[in-house]
Amino acid sequence: MRVNSVQENNLNYLILNSTRQYASNIALSFGSDSVSYQHLYETICRLAQGLHQLGIRKGDRVAVMLPNIPQFPISYYAILKIGAICVPINIMSKAKEIHYLLGDSESKAIILWESFLPEVIKAVAGLDSCNHIITLGEKLVDDVINLTELIASSSASDEAVPVLPEDTAVILYTAGTTGYSKGAELTHRNLSFNALACAEIAKPGPSDVILGVLPFYHSFGQTVVMNAGLISGARIVLLSNFEPDAVFKVIKDEGVTIFASVPTMLRMLLDASVDKVDFSSIKYCLCGGAKLETSLMQAFEEKFGILINEGYGLTETSPVVSFNPFGFGRKPGSVGVPLKGVNVKVVDENGKELPPNKEGEIIVSGPNVMKGYLNRPEATKEVLKQDWFYTGDIGKIDEDGYIYILDRKKDLIIKGGFNVYPREVEELLLYHPKVKEVAVIGVPDSIQGEEVKAYVVLKDGKRASKDEIINYCQEHMALYKCPKYVVFLRQLPKSPAGRVLKRRLKAFTAAEET
Repeated sequence: MRVNSVQENNLNYLILNSTRQYASNIALSFGSDSVSYQHLYETICRLAQGLHQLGIRKGDRVAVMLPNIPQFPISYYAILKIGAICVPINIMSKAKEIHYLLGDSESKAIILWESFLPEVIKAVAGLDSCNHIITLGEKLVDDVINLTELIASSSASDEAVPVLPEDTAVILYTAGTTGYSKGAELTHRNLSFNALACAEIAKPGPSDVILGVLPFYHSFGQTVVMNAGLISGARIVLLSNFEPDAVFKVIKDEGVTIFASVPTMLRMLLDASVDKVDFSSIKYCLCGGAKLETSLMQAFEEKFGILINEGYGLTETSPVVSFNPFGFGRKPGSVGVPLKGVNVKVVDENGKELPPNKEGEIIVSGPNVMKGYLNRPEATKEVLKQDWFYTGDIGKIDEDGYIYILDRKKDLIIKGGFNVYPREVEELLLYHPKVKEVAVIGVPDSIQGEEVKAYVVLKDGKRASKDEIINYCQEHMALYKCPKYVVFLRQLPKSPAGRVLKRRLKAFTAAEET
């Protein structure tokens, strides 16, 4: 069945289309349980009716704090079906963080797993907007609604609330470098376009098995795995947390054909002490969410015998901007070419487009770019200019149109008038035989303006001195790029997507100086 242009701008129509085509096919597998497309859609309809009975209306916000279990997509699509807005929350959030997210989004309800209930109970204290706590589990307290009972007691009416393509569908909070995180308003058009574009790249179908281990509360897992997978009729095998042994087993036992990952996952799989791993079923291994070092890419491909296709995106772009082509045309080290319908330019500090291979800020325009930041018009104006989203990433585009990310604009180190890209230093240090991970930041210096500081995690059982690390750099790159300071850590602070949280490292440095 074909869908028209209006339906293409609505995820619920796309899910309905999959249901009509693949009703008896398995949509979700979780442990020993399986959910068909028909059952999935009926459950979405029931929860949508249940939420409506609770007074949730078009434009209302409903938070979702669930791991990768069937109830996440059920809740997500049920919220969209009644024209409400889904607000996914990181399941590692604590009461203070949850309180801020619920208050800032003015969520009227939250759907959660029972393990998170103690934190949520503390979080809703003092909030007038969040009137309903809907919980999956058995150990419930007074005034908490049982999610399973709410679904069972509601009708499976297929009635949906009409929405416009430009209506907000999801608010995803993106961590800022300072202060509180901002809610990126993603529309029905944003999310539908991005899901369809991603599905067009990998072309998943009813014979494909996609590993659903990327968290669905994160934009990458939500779009590339959940949305793109389900609108294509594929089967998604859910894992609620990432454990290398479990991933190896699922890939082999379930015959996974598409594996979407972040660099941290690839590193953990590479480091896992496994004699023989069967990845023969995998057609495509995708990577995004954070920078993929070329040394990690090469080591992973050599060990497991599969190619990695790296992409690029941001929460504000729904999230995918570009991907390396599958098959012929992949350029390792690049993040590929823009999705069809997405425009990318590199500009100077005045917004003037730069020629190929010239370094500048990457800007993006297209149907995937967010509406803006929730209730933050000034912050929105800073990044959205004449329909172009200014990413804050420094990069270049080669003569073939392939994009290369060099660093974050805010992470650029200016030392004595010279530009130092932290990623270049990090790439070099990762080739050191004793270095497992590294993050480089700039720190204030009274003479140079800024100096280079490296936070290093050594491989298990390895020892190295600060001088050894510094001397290694001095042997292989210009002196002005080399670290003056080296700090050894057991692990680097990271986001759920595996992105190193350099703002925390900068906070460590600031604390050391006070």
